[in-house]
Amino acid sequence: MRARRDPWSITAVLVASAVAWSLDARAQDARAVSRGDIDGDLRGYYDGERLAATLIGGMGVAAAAGGGFLVTRGDDLARGLGWSWLVMGGLEAAGAVFYGFQVGAELDHYEAALARDPSFYRAEEIDHLRGTSSRFVFYRAAELSLAVAGGAATTYGIASHRGAVTGAGIGVASLALPFFVIDSVNDVRASRYLDQVRRFQPAIGIQPIASEHGWLLSMAARF
Repeated sequence: MRARRDPWSITAVLVASAVAWSLDARAQDARAVSRGDIDGDLRGYYDGERLAATLIGGMGVAAAAGGGFLVTRGDDLARGLGWSWLVMGGLEAAGAVFYGFQVGAELDHYEAALARDPSFYRAEEIDHLRGTSSRFVFYRAAELSLAVAGGAATTYGIASHRGAVTGAGIGVASLALPFFVIDSVNDVRASRYLDQVRRFQPAIGIQPIASEHGWLLSMAARF
């Protein structure tokens, strides 16, 4: 004789199973970035920032050195180009050195925070990266404006036969445009890292466990 089954019990089991499956899918998505993954992402992001600082610093030093040579020339075009490279290149080199030390300190800080308290690391790093991404809007706007202004000055200098203006325009545009490209790459890197940090859920994991009465939910702390 076939055992009678309560339709309400069957419905409850089905609903509980569906809910458990949904929660498990979300938990699997949250666990897509593991502790090991976020360690690598953290190191990769700050290593990328340090590489960008080195690149900018190298460009700045080369521009300042070239500018220092050109300002000694008798040509107005060379002197205009030389002064723009000397000033902007020197500022870029100094800024890159400062930023390189800052990146090193930030890497040490966030690695220690992740090891000590992953939840605190996640909250602090998200706030930090949001600020970084918002500042990139202003950085890139300023760099693009300088590149456009340099191009306009170059055009005006050529049209008016003013070598110093032409040289200064070329110098400003030739440094501002690469800086804009580098910061665009940095912005993309920061956005990707921010997405990884958001997906990192260090505190709570949700997983279904089977029992003879159906699916039950358990909360398991993950460290």
